Amino acid sequence: MSARGFWALLLVFGFLTGFFVEMPSASAHNRYYARHYRYYDRGRPLVSYKTGKIIKGSLIGAGIGAGTGLLMDGNVGRNALIGAGLGAGTQAIRYSRTMRHHPILKTAGYGALTGVGVSALTPYGSLGKGALWGGAIGAGLGALRN
Repeated sequence: MSARGFWALLLVFGFLTGFFVEMPSASAHNRYYARHYRYYDRGRPLVSYKTGKIIKGSLIGAGIGAGTGLLMDGNVGRNALIGAGLGAGTQAIRYSRTMRHHPILKTAGYGALTGVGVSALTPYGSLGKGALWGGAIGAGLGALRN
């Protein structure tokens, strides 16, 4: 493994493990309860269900993007950022209340994300053109399906 691959792997590992550290909550009522031996807000999760799914999709996408960059000898950081954005976008579309009511737009959004992913893998493709083509194809398929 080259030095570049080692540092990229170390960066991805640090990025993936950095989100699992529990951060203390800062609210006004904790000053009162700080004098007591027990906190009363420990039962609440750190993030909501939807936000957790979006963060999880982002982390998985970043890992896949970094792995793709390592295997194809591309820019690891760029591919990890694109993968994180694609993973977060996919989960945001999937768990959106608005997109549940608009299935054609949901399919167009998935198509746009797929177009960005495909154009990120090609050496001469631009992300904007890939998003436009993918969105157009997704909207057409969504209109035919629904």
